[in-house]
Amino acid sequence: MRALLILVAVCFAIDATSAAEITAVNSKDGKTRLDLIGEILPGDADKLKAEIQKANDSNRLVVTIRLNSPGGNLVEGVTIADLVRKGRIATSVLNGAQCASACFIIFAAGNEKFASYQAQIGVHGASDENGRETTQSNSATIGMARVVRELGVPSSIVGKMVVTPPDQMVWLTVDDLRSMETKMFGKPMQTATEPYGGSQLPKDITPGTQATAPASQTPTWADVINRAIATSSSQNNGKPLVIRNCQPEFKTCLRAIYYKNKYGKASFAKVTEDILGNIIARELCSLNDDGDIRECTVWDTGEVRHDMKDAKGVWYAVDTKK
Repeated sequence: MRALLILVAVCFAIDATSAAEITAVNSKDGKTRLDLIGEILPGDADKLKAEIQKANDSNRLVVTIRLNSPGGNLVEGVTIADLVRKGRIATSVLNGAQCASACFIIFAAGNEKFASYQAQIGVHGASDENGRETTQSNSATIGMARVVRELGVPSSIVGKMVVTPPDQMVWLTVDDLRSMETKMFGKPMQTATEPYGGSQLPKDITPGTQATAPASQTPTWADVINRAIATSSSQNNGKPLVIRNCQPEFKTCLRAIYYKNKYGKASFAKVTEDILGNIIARELCSLNDDGDIRECTVWDTGEVRHDMKDAKGVWYAVDTKK
């Protein structure tokens, strides 16, 4: 974890204006529970360490930490996760609570992990201090992925973290959480917690174990990404095939998840961004058997376009209406 701390310290140092609230609750059996509520900011790891030391000085053992945080400073989250891991402390997210972004790293560090069916636990890529995706933040995302892998997080979840832009969130499903040996409690949800919008999910993406939207509702782009990652993972020994490249001449970068659809055709879900990390286009594409013609559907408009590849491997848009 030390390498990641060095890597992200440059672009994630922010002022502690409203740090997380960390409190201790002592039980009659000589044990202590810690509660972490709110945004994770610099100084929170020191507060947590002080609470652990205070409990130990009183011959009490900190056995669990309850989390309810939207995330925050990545460096601080990794430092807290290291304290939780070394202290063999269990992590828990209760009914109605949220644990996302940097908080997820802490949750993953738990000696045991518990989550309510009504909890929200989410992941996405890192951003800079202005909330943007940059070269430095992309490096931090890769470092963050290494950390959670070391904590035993499955590749399917790591893949979701890596491909999800910092201004979006992928909420983990019950299957996701169970894949990282989380113990679920409470009553399972029987209805969706958030509305679904956008275009209809293409039927040629093979359903995977990463839960998707109910058939009666229209999925979101996050649902499409979840299903593409699950399918790609199942076809690539548990690790999704993710490609990212940039075109400096156009000042754009793209990230795509590759998989084979149910017809055996090479396909991919693609996000194109400008130099500031703003999303320009979200597309679902498939290639012909020779790999030199592709058909893409623009997610936000439903427009269908076609490209052809020349002898040098350069793609050109083709107007099929002429």
